[in-house]
Amino acid sequence: MVDLHWKSKIPASDMSSKSPKLSLPANSLPSLQLPFRTTDISPAPPALCAAYDYYLSLPQLRTLWNSRDFPNWNNEPILKPALQALEVTFRFLSIVFSDPRPHSNHREWNRVIESLAIHQIEIIAMLCEDEELNSQTRATVPTADLTVDSSNNSESRSYSEASLLPRLATWYKSKDVAQRILLTVECQMRRCSYTLGLGEPNLAAKPSLLYDRVCRPSEIHALKTTPYDERVENYENHAVHATHQIAESWIHTSRKLLERIADAIHCKRLEQAAEDCHAVERIWKLLAEVEDLHLMMDPDEFLRLKNQLSVRSSSGETASFCFRSKELVEVTKMCRDLRHMVPEILEVEVDPKGGPRIQEAAMKLYVSKSAFEKVHLLQAMQAIEAAMKRFFYAYKQVLTVVMGSSEANGNRVGLSCDSADSLTQIFLEPTYFPSLDAAKTFLGYLWDNNDYKWP
Repeated sequence: MVDLHWKSKIPASDMSSKSPKLSLPANSLPSLQLPFRTTDISPAPPALCAAYDYYLSLPQLRTLWNSRDFPNWNNEPILKPALQALEVTFRFLSIVFSDPRPHSNHREWNRVIESLAIHQIEIIAMLCEDEELNSQTRATVPTADLTVDSSNNSESRSYSEASLLPRLATWYKSKDVAQRILLTVECQMRRCSYTLGLGEPNLAAKPSLLYDRVCRPSEIHALKTTPYDERVENYENHAVHATHQIAESWIHTSRKLLERIADAIHCKRLEQAAEDCHAVERIWKLLAEVEDLHLMMDPDEFLRLKNQLSVRSSSGETASFCFRSKELVEVTKMCRDLRHMVPEILEVEVDPKGGPRIQEAAMKLYVSKSAFEKVHLLQAMQAIEAAMKRFFYAYKQVLTVVMGSSEANGNRVGLSCDSADSLTQIFLEPTYFPSLDAAKTFLGYLWDNNDYKWP
């Protein structure tokens, strides 16, 4: 076994010292940097945020996200915006297949939109599975039982009549892609007691989600037009519009999950909190995939659209384009603030003198494996940090490719790293969990200097 007597290597604390001391070579311990103050993230100026909201019809979308049609269904605020993002993806698919431009890369567009839809279905299925494992949300999903005669009940249809996907599955241009998406729904929902009701085979004849009442596809597609359609003749306008509506819907889903994570931690439902953390991690990865759609857009038409919409970064502006989304800023801050819950998870009070009390508790937890749900949660929280920083790094690269490095840097040429924009500072700043980082660092050194070696 590894010797866990690390008190001789770190400042003294009230920790018990019954283990034999581990003799380490001089200067063998790692030198850890003191944590720096994290970057202060703030939204773009209010006028820019208001223009962004107006272009995407976000006030109307928020009304749909926050509507409660099933008060007894606790998972509705999370699944509703996720399903609406999926429905917007189906609309995006119809835009791609209707694109008459000969120079558009139709084959690759079809692939990336199909991939995006599949990855969204995977997350939705995961949220549905976790819901059924939770005693508070189990058996509250609004479904229609296919074994009941539904001839006189319009609410008991076995599939959606308003979603675009069943129609795309019958159109000769989109038939192959849409049917593969339907098969994905069938496969991903196998572990659930119900299915989504989008026209998938449903071979097990499971109850079907009341998709039209939950998602409201007709109301979602009513928001497909932009306020500038009459004066902006640009085919990429609808692609940009759909891309950001998908992103905003998933950002809202992530926010609701983070609120539930905080509540679960306070109520000691740590395994549930860990599952929700993994869902947030996947959403960050999905958001990166959504932003990659900009790489498929025609460069000339995209830049012309940017000019037509008067989307420019002013000289000296430090807020990146993505920070025109106020909810993205809020979700980023909420992900950072998960670090404040580490002492509560470890059931250790922060040492007012700055001692390594949390670090010691984390090292004991990692080795003892007695409270595995705590390890799962801490690992998932750090996974959120990694996914979030990867998103902002990838966003920076996408911005550079589609707009050019000068515009992506806010017209700040020749600036040092210390004066970089807030986007760059996010993925360059140190870890949000310094105590967990220190615990793993020291535990690694203890193993490296232990007498026992693998053969």
